[in-house]
Amino acid sequence: MKWNIADLPVFVAVVEREGISAAARALRMPKSSVSRFIQRLEDDLQVRLLERNSRQMRMTSEGEIFFKHCQLIMEQIEVADAQMNGLTHTPSGELTVSLPMAFSRHILGGHLHRFYERYPEIQLTIQVTPTTVDLIGDHIDLAVQVGDLPDSELIAVPLFETPLVWVANPKTFSAEHRFDSLESLLAEVKVCERRYNKTPLLIRHHGEKQKAEIEATIETIDPIMVRDTVAAGTGIGLLPRIYCADLIDQGQLVEVGREYALDAPAKASAVYTSRRMLSAKTRLFIEFLKELTDSRV
Repeated sequence: MKWNIADLPVFVAVVEREGISAAARALRMPKSSVSRFIQRLEDDLQVRLLERNSRQMRMTSEGEIFFKHCQLIMEQIEVADAQMNGLTHTPSGELTVSLPMAFSRHILGGHLHRFYERYPEIQLTIQVTPTTVDLIGDHIDLAVQVGDLPDSELIAVPLFETPLVWVANPKTFSAEHRFDSLESLLAEVKVCERRYNKTPLLIRHHGEKQKAEIEATIETIDPIMVRDTVAAGTGIGLLPRIYCADLIDQGQLVEVGREYALDAPAKASAVYTSRRMLSAKTRLFIEFLKELTDSRV
């Protein structure tokens, strides 16, 4: 074998990042070094891998074949690295995690220092995003996702299941207030998380199930915003109990409409791709998240 296996990560980065400049930024290398690595790899292989000019770049047919082999080689290297990392005394290395906004603020935010104190050599990057991420395409090791997971390529570790509850400011509605009908309850929902607004919900009332829809005036992707808006006195909100239990205990919110219970709970999972072996640092972060959520449900 004439070519150098150390050149593979550079070639993979150029392809995945769709350019030498983006790959150089990701690898924290000069553009000239990245170009030199690619040129050396092509010279050693004696084939053209990339057609490139000042404006665009594309893989040749030979480059596409070689890239597939590179992906398999890099995955095997990751597996070996994960196994050896698990044998070392001190977990270390880069770990990129994607979290929903509410989870990052309410569950993790005030406790992240504890993870650092335990594992100071893990270089942690936290991405906060309201949308589902592409773990492979976005180079993310672990993500917390809410709800059911339709993607069979993901391995999910359940973090919590918590009931959805109707809450209000006690000055707006008391816990003893009784609604004449489900419609009268829904009419008081002024702010709602997008996943529940204008979406058929299955609700149990005296043992019977019925479908209904919330039509809130204010829609948001953030359940913490729903919680705080309702706590300020704006109508009724539908929230995962894990995000409002503290305010209920403090008397800033009360649970109302208990006779109209949501049939399905809210849930969240830590997910990683089945194409990657679970590394020691990823496993430790999942255990830390599980520790935090277990203390709240």
